[in-house]
Amino acid sequence: MRAARLGVPLAAAVALGAGATTAAAQPPAVPPRLAGTYQMTGRVTAERYVRGEHVGEVVRRTWTFTPLCVSGPCAQVRLFRGRANDTDTLILTQTAPDHYSGSGRFFAPLKCGGAVYSMGEEVPYRINVQIIATTTAPDGTVLAQQITATYVNRSRRNLTRCVIVLGHDSARYTGTDTTTS
Repeated sequence: MRAARLGVPLAAAVALGAGATTAAAQPPAVPPRLAGTYQMTGRVTAERYVRGEHVGEVVRRTWTFTPLCVSGPCAQVRLFRGRANDTDTLILTQTAPDHYSGSGRFFAPLKCGGAVYSMGEEVPYRINVQIIATTTAPDGTVLAQQITATYVNRSRRNLTRCVIVLGHDSARYTGTDTTTS
């Protein structure tokens, strides 16, 4: 009765011994669709020379995902990502089941010689998203309900004539879909 001690019911142990597997008894998982508006809570995990930010700071953002296909999980989704004073748009590509990734850039103001250049620095970044919980819509569609994400900016590019030390930053986020609530 070793199977019973391992937490496997006796009937299942007998079936397994007969060549059956428990995996065949479970229906295949349906990949979720990443769509909707998510309230994101982030924590700055790295910061160097980024004005107004510090490691450990908590930020709240709204991210909206728009699938680029008609139904089911899409190979690509468009992300509208709110920032403190602006919104970015980028395309995320599915890299594995429940995982999406994409790169983008935005421009930030930079002070140079007493003047503020609204597009003074270019900030390239990468976002990775993982679906961690799902829900099923009334029509049977499996939807992403909760996600985690990382934002990483490794360096910035000075677009002014001044010599300025530029920084980098990164953050980890968690979020819940507010469109199905």
